[in-house]
Amino acid sequence: MTTEDERKSRMARDVELLWGLDTAPARRGPKPRLSREAVVRAAVAVADTEGIEAVSMQRVAKELGYTTMSLYRHVDSKEDMLVLMLDAAMDGDPPGPREDGDWRAGLEEWCHRAIDMSRAHPWSVYVGISGPPSGPNGLRWMESGLRELVASGLDIGEALQMLVLLSAVTRETARLEADMSRAARAAGGTMVDSERDYSLGLRRVVTAEQFPTIARMLEEHILEEEAGEADERSGGPAEELDFGIRRILDGIEVYVRAKRAGGT
Repeated sequence: MTTEDERKSRMARDVELLWGLDTAPARRGPKPRLSREAVVRAAVAVADTEGIEAVSMQRVAKELGYTTMSLYRHVDSKEDMLVLMLDAAMDGDPPGPREDGDWRAGLEEWCHRAIDMSRAHPWSVYVGISGPPSGPNGLRWMESGLRELVASGLDIGEALQMLVLLSAVTRETARLEADMSRAARAAGGTMVDSERDYSLGLRRVVTAEQFPTIARMLEEHILEEEAGEADERSGGPAEELDFGIRRILDGIEVYVRAKRAGGT
């Protein structure tokens, strides 16, 4: 069983790894042709084109034209490489401070950019997360989200809890979209085709007596309407994220208002 000290040392190790605090001082002489940054870039390229399952020290070494042992001079393990890859995948720019002070618009933009980042690197949603962001890119995104949540009137502890929730919603939405996209491609179609097939399948088994609410959904052609709308805008759960995010933001607004009025 992992002890608390071991967990802390792993998180401390991630900080050192991601900020390059674990590397030896540069020596005089020619600059090495291989670097940690080059290893991580190659690993990300392999994951982007072949999926995270294809990433191994041996595969990345082959991509770079080096021996596997050469990589271990720059990255100690595949686990460390995955930690570095996740932060590298977050190199997109998070939203900056808004001049109009509209924290809701800022958070909606934050969520959409997070989804776009996951779409650019779909493998990233399948890599386990061992803790909160530790690297320079992850902390930039954390800072951006916290800034808008604090602007809403939440205290910093409350803001952190809500950022965890929004991060989970965007990450799981991106993972669901990636899973559905994989399944649709395997079946030789698209996610829109899958939604339509699902609706047709349900109509064969759903009765108003056993599943009254689902039967009503089918009667009102909700799935067909959503599939039609998705067809126009590329489809996927991420395209339907706005409704849920806005209800979360509504909840924050109501909570802050009540707290200011002395009700919470």
